[in-house]
Formats: sequence, structure tokens, C-alpha cells
Amino acid sequence: MENKPFEPLAYFKMLAEKNRLCRKHGFKAVFASGPDNIEGIMNEFRKTQNFIVIDDTTDNNVHSNKPGWFTKSVYTVWVLAGTTFNDHDDRAEKMDLCRRIFWQFLSKMIRDKAKLVYGEGMYYLATERIYYKELGRYSFNGATGLYFMIENDVPTNLIYNAEEWEE
Repeated sequence: MENKPFEPLAYFKMLAEKNRLCRKHGFKAVFASGPDNIEGIMNEFRKTQNFIVIDDTTDNNVHSNKPGWFTKSVYTVWVLAGTTFNDHDDRAEKMDLCRRIFWQFLSKMIRDKAKLVYGEGMYYLATERIYYKELGRYSFNGATGLYFMIENDVPTNLIYNAEEWEE
């Protein structure tokens, strides 16, 4: 067991770089800031056909479970594969490839969490419920795939400190 902190963005990049199916099909791991930024990556399809896009922004909320406070961060990862325009069979084949990569990522996350690869760093990663959505036929011209979202609830210290305030 390694006792290093769990860093979700670096972790998802590592998954993309070490996954044999990603390597075999030339998936390139890149970061984007929000869904709007993915359009810019689509311009790269002339050079690279397949991408694992890690959103480096998160949706967050602070919530209480009564005894304590937590910060819930939601991370989004896109698995995108280039397709031949108007070729339904190619699109179906590439969507299947993206699904297989997603399932392999999920199985690795579950294993790493159970094996305490990052010590207790992945303890709050919500591997028991992961939202994912497949892209429709007309989402991006020349590409297909899916994205998944995973939550990480981390304990948050919200202790009031009177020295931080003027009374």
C-alpha cells in the first residue's frame, strides 16, 4: 500500500496512460476546463483520433451528514473515439470500444479503492454509483463516446475561529 495522497486528475490521466486498450488504440490523455472546452479538442482529431479528456474543473458542494461536514467534488472524464463520418458500423464499433474502456477504468477504480492503493485517500470516492452518458449520433461530427462523472466526498474542517473576525 502506498501512502500518498489521492489526486483525482492525475489518477484519471494515469488510467488512460496505463490502460492497454487505450494504448493499443492511441488514446491521448488531455485536460479541458469544462464541457465547452471539449470542442477545441475536437479540432485535434486530424492529428489524434482518440482521447481521454479529464475535466480539470469540478462541481462542488459542502454538506453535512450531522456529525460533520464534507466537500463533494464531482469529476468528469470523457472517452472519445474518432469515427468515419456517416459510417454507422464504424460508429457502433468505436462506441463499443469506449464502453469497454469505461468498464476497465471502473473495475480498476474499484480494485484500487479496495486494495487501499492510495492508503485511505480513495476511501470517499463513490465507486458504488457512477453516472455515465453515451453521446448521441449527432453530438460531435466524426466522434463518438461517453462521459462519466464520479463523486469524491472529503471531510471538511468548518470550525469557527473567532480570531478571523471583527466583532
